[in-house]
Amino acid sequence: MGLVVSATASCGALFGRRGSPPPPTAPTTATNPSPTDTTPEPEPELVRVFRRFDADGDGRISVDEMRESCGCTAAEAEEMVAAADRDGDGFISLDELAALLEDGGGDQSDALRAAFAEYDEDGDGVITAEELRRALRRLGICGDETTAERCAEMVAAVDANGDGVISFDEFKAMMATEPAA
Repeated sequence: MGLVVSATASCGALFGRRGSPPPPTAPTTATNPSPTDTTPEPEPELVRVFRRFDADGDGRISVDEMRESCGCTAAEAEEMVAAADRDGDGFISLDELAALLEDGGGDQSDALRAAFAEYDEDGDGVITAEELRRALRRLGICGDETTAERCAEMVAAVDANGDGVISFDEFKAMMATEPAA
């Protein structure tokens, strides 16, 4: 009988009974924000790039997804996935991609090249301000309000040799840099 009483008391709302009213909450102010007023943290760049490759949204990058995203051959895609696949399941997880980028090993270059290819639309080996603007929109990082001028400023911030574009080496250096706090 104790279990039935306990269950009924716990689930009183389901049985049409109301318990005590909820405790009063403090008024919402600038110093006491509402618990429902949560501003989502911006999604990290690595997660956005990972999601772009993970076309079916299953949390894993397959060889086929790598091939489609990078426009490479099946053999090249298999090699890239194998380089990052630490648990041997034939896929790249977000954690595996992050670990690959953190390790700084020789295979890191494959993952970085794949990310670079997301931005280098015409495959000429550099990212222009316009390619950056289109990629940022495609990845959902920014909207139509981002101007070509703003993207040119972003390119200039990374462009170590001053040629007006981002080379793979400049991209690699940028990805290795910790974001400003």
